[in-house]
Amino acid sequence: MTKLLSEMPLMMEIDHSEVEDFLHVGYYYSKHLMGKEKFPTAPLKKFVQIVASNIDPRREPFRGIYFDYVDLREVDEVYGDFLRIRRLKGSRIGSTKTRYRSGDILLAKIMPSLANRKTALAPQGITNGLASTEFIVLRKKPESEINWYYLFRALRSDDFVKQAVANVTGATGRQRINPRRLLELRVTVPPAELQDKIGRIVEEEFSLRRDAHAKKLQADEACADIIGTSAV
Repeated sequence: MTKLLSEMPLMMEIDHSEVEDFLHVGYYYSKHLMGKEKFPTAPLKKFVQIVASNIDPRREPFRGIYFDYVDLREVDEVYGDFLRIRRLKGSRIGSTKTRYRSGDILLAKIMPSLANRKTALAPQGITNGLASTEFIVLRKKPESEINWYYLFRALRSDDFVKQAVANVTGATGRQRINPRRLLELRVTVPPAELQDKIGRIVEEEFSLRRDAHAKKLQADEACADIIGTSAV
């Protein structure tokens, strides 16, 4: 029987029979966090599949193709949006990258980007997406009924991020979460009507930011010959 010796699970007693489970460093911490939830939880793998389609854009037939490219620097930590998308030929991108498309969730797997919520929802209009392999690309399962905007927000929540951080492995400074382990982490699943309510708010938030960005571009165009464009 596992016993936490403090509110933060820095010390615990485990039975010999649980040693194998304990080898998963975040197992009991995830269990501890989920015990605080008001609603049922389910493993992430119930709702998403990982898209692991990697290419080397420097090679044929990709060298001359344009891609919508993003890396870790181009994901906003506060809102989970792309700060910019670079339209680049494959020959200019460099090493092996991973494909994504509109509607995918890109989740940073390396620390400290994972802890800093470098998790973004790919916007509409992506024609040929390519991203850093430091992202895990998540795509909604066809049979999943979860509200996608709600799930995106849930993956940026304190509890989910704490679970993910507790499950990273590797040497300090290059710690990552294994994609298979990520799928085992648990997501809070409220009733559908509450998911939809939250999802509508998050979707509206994205819409307002897109409108604001469009207005910014209009302002840049109007001011270009007089005072120049803004840097952001």
